[in-house]
Amino acid sequence: MAALQRRGLQTRILSSEEEEKLKRDQALVSDFKQQKLEKEAQKNWDLFYKRNSTNFFKDRHWTTREFEELRSCREFEDQKLTMLEAGCGVGNCLFPLLEEDPDIFAYACDFSPRAVEYVKQNPLYDTERCKVFQCDLTKDDLLEHVPPESVDAVTLIFVLSAVHPDKMHLVLQNIYKERSSYTMLRRLYLPVFETSAL
Repeated sequence: MAALQRRGLQTRILSSEEEEKLKRDQALVSDFKQQKLEKEAQKNWDLFYKRNSTNFFKDRHWTTREFEELRSCREFEDQKLTMLEAGCGVGNCLFPLLEEDPDIFAYACDFSPRAVEYVKQNPLYDTERCKVFQCDLTKDDLLEHVPPESVDAVTLIFVLSAVHPDKMHLVLQNIYKERSSYTMLRRLYLPVFETSAL
């Protein structure tokens, strides 16, 4: 497992231009604006999905290629894999994974009730292979929807960058309660993959 961790944790060195841009970009959002955005986050995500429907993000057919650890979660080749996609949006990662691997069952959740409805309306949505539910990962208990210790792998694709930094630890604690073998992250603010065995 240590080899997987070393291979997955790759630090990308910032270019001098990127470092300079970070130094220049020191403007903070006002406390009032921060609180307003935080308070209205769910409403704003629902408006985003209302405006963009399922057309904003492209399907992520790169997931199994980039996360080779999904294959190594299995003890034998045709073993059923159970995963949790936290922050599933409208299924742009979920459905390519389910299409590519018939031996995956996925729990999937999103902050936006509208996004969850789009997943349920997708012709590829099959309750035999997937259970989707609305969840605020900073507050709601995942174990109310997912049986304890039933998940082999968790994906958080561009999720943490949408969470207030003061609440990121709450998301990770919530995920950790599931005790999956692997948690796979992709961060929006720097294009780097990380994998860790929790």
